[in-house]
Amino acid sequence: MAKTLPIQQVSFRGEKDVFLAEGGGGGKAPKWVNDKNIERNAHEVFTNLTGMSNYFDRERSLPLLTEVILEEKATAKSHRPSIRKMFDVRTKRNVLGSATAGKLLVKIDSKSDYDTIKGRFANRQIGVKSTRIGLAAIKKIKKYEAEIDPTLEEGDTAKVQLVDYLNEELNHRSNLMLRDWCSAEGLDAEELHYASGLRLFSISNTTRDNLKTIATMDGVLSVRKMPTIEFEVAPDLEASTMDVMRPKENVSYPKVGIMDSGVSANNYLASWVSNEDNISGLLETDQALRHGSMVASVINYGDMLEEKELTQTGPCMIQSCIVNSDRVTVSEKELVRYIRESIARHPDVNVWNLSQGSKIEVEDGRFSDFAVALDSFQKLYGVLICKSAGNVELGDARIRITHGADSLMSLVVGSIAHAKTTVRDAEVNHRSPFSRVGPGVEFTVKPDLVHYGGNIDTHMKMLSEMGRSISLCSGTSFSTPRVASLAANLAFELGGNFDPLLIRTLLIHHADYPEEVTTATENLKKEMGYGLPAGLVEMTKNDADECTMVFQHTLDKGRDVVSLDFPYPESLVDDEGYFYGDIRVTIVLDPVLDASQGNEYCQSQASVFLETYDHVEHVRMEGTIRNEARTSSDAVNVLNASLYRAASKNLERASERVLIENAGKFSPVKKYHVDLSSMTPKNKEKALTSGRKWALKLEGLYREAAEQSRERDGIDISQRLVLAVTITDPQHKGVVYSECMQQLNARGYIHSSILTRAHVQIDND
Repeated sequence: MAKTLPIQQVSFRGEKDVFLAEGGGGGKAPKWVNDKNIERNAHEVFTNLTGMSNYFDRERSLPLLTEVILEEKATAKSHRPSIRKMFDVRTKRNVLGSATAGKLLVKIDSKSDYDTIKGRFANRQIGVKSTRIGLAAIKKIKKYEAEIDPTLEEGDTAKVQLVDYLNEELNHRSNLMLRDWCSAEGLDAEELHYASGLRLFSISNTTRDNLKTIATMDGVLSVRKMPTIEFEVAPDLEASTMDVMRPKENVSYPKVGIMDSGVSANNYLASWVSNEDNISGLLETDQALRHGSMVASVINYGDMLEEKELTQTGPCMIQSCIVNSDRVTVSEKELVRYIRESIARHPDVNVWNLSQGSKIEVEDGRFSDFAVALDSFQKLYGVLICKSAGNVELGDARIRITHGADSLMSLVVGSIAHAKTTVRDAEVNHRSPFSRVGPGVEFTVKPDLVHYGGNIDTHMKMLSEMGRSISLCSGTSFSTPRVASLAANLAFELGGNFDPLLIRTLLIHHADYPEEVTTATENLKKEMGYGLPAGLVEMTKNDADECTMVFQHTLDKGRDVVSLDFPYPESLVDDEGYFYGDIRVTIVLDPVLDASQGNEYCQSQASVFLETYDHVEHVRMEGTIRNEARTSSDAVNVLNASLYRAASKNLERASERVLIENAGKFSPVKKYHVDLSSMTPKNKEKALTSGRKWALKLEGLYREAAEQSRERDGIDISQRLVLAVTITDPQHKGVVYSECMQQLNARGYIHSSILTRAHVQIDND
């Protein structure tokens, strides 16, 4: 059935759908908060602190930085206030943030504060609940020891990270101390500006003794080797016989920025390159345009070169920014600066392609500085970066994504195979053997998407630098521009103000795994993210058997969403009296990010629930006119995987780490896809009997550091989000779209069709 019906932009119904979040707390302390654990842990911490007294024999110019190790069951946000109370003195914020999972960074300013904190662990007979939780939760405290990169050698440029003291005076003092020491030692120290809260210095001309001394300085978190970035291109060539496309006069086109080695002014590309900006300042003799030209040719000629409709997109105007050369590597600090300058200089470009990265694998529990910088720039300038997942050499066991590909705001793109001609080649539509895999840091889904980037022996076609031949090459460098082209064309079709969240949501929502894929389910997300995105029409149009509703909303702290009569077609009831249907739900957030918080970098999340329930209950609430209407106690969330035959383990009572690993907690992207007919008979009886009502719920959650920033500094921690819901009738009765539209109108939802432009025509020469 042709897709001709526009997807719907829908708004929640103002205060009617606002639900004041009710505070938690109260009740009994957890079972692990008992006299035995309190006595054991408090004694250990008191002993640890006693051994630190010598650090306060003299007046300190900077606080003592310590690492606090928590009980495994005490890592949830709900226990953090009790832990904080054990270390904060008066109005000082001594708990600076998370180091890694289960470990906190805590500063101790003075001998007086040291004595106060130590005294709290001496008195173990206190009956106050919060104090008992704090004493039981903290296992150990020790002086923090900076991480030192074992690959760092004499003469290398070092990247030094300082702790964020959450205090301007202390941060300034630690800056001066490092600079003054480097100056006295004849070292070059350069402060780097990657992101707010990420305090980095580049230090060159180091010796082994220098590096050891830096690592022992107060406030130094890590000393690492400055990463380098390089291209990997080794194309084969064959003659080019393809027609040249040229833009029509007085016709607008989508625009893509390419941060790469530059784009050749050959016959195929010259008319599409609106400007070439040599951001890196490379001399013309040092420029090598091959890689950037190949990327540009994929954006504009990708489908023509393969003679297949892989993206169904039209050509784009191209803003080329030279940030590197094919022939040389560039340091991470230089590339970060060039990326920021590229985006800042070209505010008319909303979608950027970045087909390069480092060879350093991401680490569990630590977001890379490169990724944090990419996130910062996308938030600051309101743009979308499509970033390659990275390539791995055949046979290399280190296949996880590399620094930069753990970016939470970017669309990270892996590669799948387009064809198979040799034994070594992967099967068609399976992961290309060179494409790096996830997960990202803190079990986020990375890559986000995949597209066609070639195979081991069977390569894809792209134009050579001079345009006189076709290069045969493979890599995630060339799957990424296909997604960048889709993103730019989609944004162009939608018109209006550019919203990177909306573009990411639609691309991820309409992505799926090709039918040929036989990979085990648990590996699919690691290898292919959310899958291969659909073509342009699929993302903006419905047919009569489906309806896509898109909500753009800002979730304020303490104000959740409960939409009690959410549309669900009454025609989707089977002969046995149960609701059926295929439901797809995707939510993408602009989360609160804090680079100073280690593995807790992502400081907020939102959960989505699609529930059925029997009736509305009214609960009288003191002091508020809201929260009175709610779903009955028999409400069932149909997005819960444990309801279905191929069920995953029930995560309702899982620990914090298990929820992060398996349920996407504190991940800014969540996607659900369920077929109601596959629900177990017992759960169908509970959830899907006809006549039950439907509700959509959104609940915000914030880590303790974000809430502290809001309370103490007045920082806004609201979350903007885009939510897409698609309901499909697998029996093809042809009434789902019209029925959803009728229910939206009848139930007071304001909605409108997503606007699209007319298809652009181009001339072939």
